[in-house]
Amino acid sequence: MSLLIRSITKWSLFLACWSICLSSQAQKKHKEKEKPAAPAQTFRAELKSDSYEEDHLVQPLPDSTLLVITTKRSTWFSKEDFVLTKFSKRLEQVWSTKHEQLNGTSLEYVTADQQNIYLLFSTRELKKLMLYKVDPATGAAFYSEHKLPTAYIDLRDMKALDGQVFLYGLEHMKLNMLHLNPAEEEIRLLPAVFGTEDDLGEFRVDTLTKTVEFVVGETNGWRSRVQTKRMTSLGEVVGTYFLQPRDIDNNLQPARLTPGDTLSKLLIGTFGYRTTIFSKGLFTGDLAGNLKYYEFSQLKHFFEYTTPGRQKRLREKFAKREAKGKPMILRYRLLLHPLMPHPQGYALVGEIYYPQYNNNGYTSPGPSDFGNGPFTRRVSEGFRFSHAIACVFDRQGNLIWDNAFKLQNKTYPVLAPTIEAGVMPNGHIAMVYPEDEFLRFKTLQPNVSLSNEEKVEVRLQEETDKKVTSNNEGIVHWYGGNFVAFGFQRIRPAAGDARTVFYLQNVVFE
Repeated sequence: MSLLIRSITKWSLFLACWSICLSSQAQKKHKEKEKPAAPAQTFRAELKSDSYEEDHLVQPLPDSTLLVITTKRSTWFSKEDFVLTKFSKRLEQVWSTKHEQLNGTSLEYVTADQQNIYLLFSTRELKKLMLYKVDPATGAAFYSEHKLPTAYIDLRDMKALDGQVFLYGLEHMKLNMLHLNPAEEEIRLLPAVFGTEDDLGEFRVDTLTKTVEFVVGETNGWRSRVQTKRMTSLGEVVGTYFLQPRDIDNNLQPARLTPGDTLSKLLIGTFGYRTTIFSKGLFTGDLAGNLKYYEFSQLKHFFEYTTPGRQKRLREKFAKREAKGKPMILRYRLLLHPLMPHPQGYALVGEIYYPQYNNNGYTSPGPSDFGNGPFTRRVSEGFRFSHAIACVFDRQGNLIWDNAFKLQNKTYPVLAPTIEAGVMPNGHIAMVYPEDEFLRFKTLQPNVSLSNEEKVEVRLQEETDKKVTSNNEGIVHWYGGNFVAFGFQRIRPAAGDARTVFYLQNVVFE
């Protein structure tokens, strides 16, 4: 009898444990986030190419076509041709042209307006630049030579408007804005925009108002403001505006500018609590100086990059500190993308990052001003990105909805955007970035939390093809919900010889 009771007890315990296990699995499954729909992979193009010999730059054009610039790796020492290839929306070749590239030159920047495509090459002479103006209808190109005002300007970006080219660069860490007229040899400095590279919020062209615009953050160490300067295509200033908070605790940081006429323009950027380094939230403001603030703790999805338990603790801490009138400050830094038009107004995408350092200890070999060690030296390892956010604002600067995309917490050597984002026709926001041969993606929607773990492999031309190797993968936003993935692949078909190609793959979010 005793043996029977023990047997029944063990069996009951087993059933109880099994029931708890099933219940736990059911709850876990229930808590799993819904998966976003995978993007369609429609059109594909391939160029026979080898990554050891050639470089390719993929440039979306204003008419939603695509330009690929192919340069040889050996042009610094010998004269070679570079190739321009234009593709349609279906990734069908429209034209391909060859142009001479002189030795000692290097392609630096590519931009386009509605009339022309511009390629800027540096030369061995520090002050000398070469500009190729390309007809987008035929691929015919004409080049001109130009001189910088000084040999000490380090160029950083290029834009074009109505046949004129604008550049920004640094001279002794200070901002310089330049106007390059293709018909003139001398490049001239534009009216001063003060600050360093970190102060520059945006350098853009507004095709609606036909103006070139600069947004710069300014501070005297304890108060800050944002300056916006607008110029014509000839470099003439048509307006300078300053945005400064009345509250001395809120320091405005570099911002982005919306398109449109002066009366309807908005600045959208970040602000900090008594600092211009760390961000506390987002602000919107018109050029008349009317400001609205949205703290990160007020965003519905900002903390979804971490665990549910930590999300709850963070929100409780924020609430307690705010109730006491003592703001809680975390060390968030936000890398802003350019604003995108949205059916409800404007979409802002930003990536949260943290500088990473490696503390290396070393001992001074002899007497110095600091004694004989040991000393600790901080060495920069790059920038770690934790998550990306998207916020949609109406045309009056009111926040409508927000969402977030948890990233892989990787560290990159250079501070630059790690994701590509685009607004889909239905107003959802697609985010995507390459990871080896895969594309990680998420479609952000209002009031919906989707999975952050989805990825898809870039398809091959034929189902029977087999990929041997791939490298130099990348992706760019093209138009609407369309992106273009690219890179080198070594492919072995079911029959015939293997091929090495540079591929273009259309990726569509709907």
